[in-house]
Amino acid sequence: MAATCMYLACKTEESPHHIKHIWGESKAAFAEVSADIKFQYEIPDIAECESYLLEEMKFYLVVYHPYQVLIDLNEHIKLPKPSLQAAWSIINDSYCTDMILVYPPHVIAVASLFLSRVIDQGILGDLDAQQWFADLNVDITDILQVVNDMIELYHKWNSYSEDKMPELVQKYIADLAATA
Repeated sequence: MAATCMYLACKTEESPHHIKHIWGESKAAFAEVSADIKFQYEIPDIAECESYLLEEMKFYLVVYHPYQVLIDLNEHIKLPKPSLQAAWSIINDSYCTDMILVYPPHVIAVASLFLSRVIDQGILGDLDAQQWFADLNVDITDILQVVNDMIELYHKWNSYSEDKMPELVQKYIADLAATA
């Protein structure tokens, strides 16, 4: 299903990749994780699964991203270019988590603005930032949860060590085998 989702996402985002490429990359990714896990599907399986996925999604492929919300908000607040770039980078980083599936795009965009404001030590155009955030009519608990998730992500990235990965992957595989 993961390979099919990637294949369909590439098509949806107008960045199509040949199905053979998706299949090859999926096979390589599984081999990279562990020699014990084999990617057991072939190209026709991915193509068949695509129709099932589309049917499950009721053929609704409109995807909303936080980027457009950020651009729309910036038309009102007119952030300096470095602040806008910081917010854009924070949104990019949010795609490394599941928050893009959990929170609506506008919450992630506002949280990225909040974090970029903190990074820039309070610069938010000519507006009173506290009043501006209050006027947005967005649940502040969701925004703070996204901010917290992003801070946790940055903390994990900061403490990441490539040397620990083989041990962690083997432990994960052992845990999977124990539960099966």
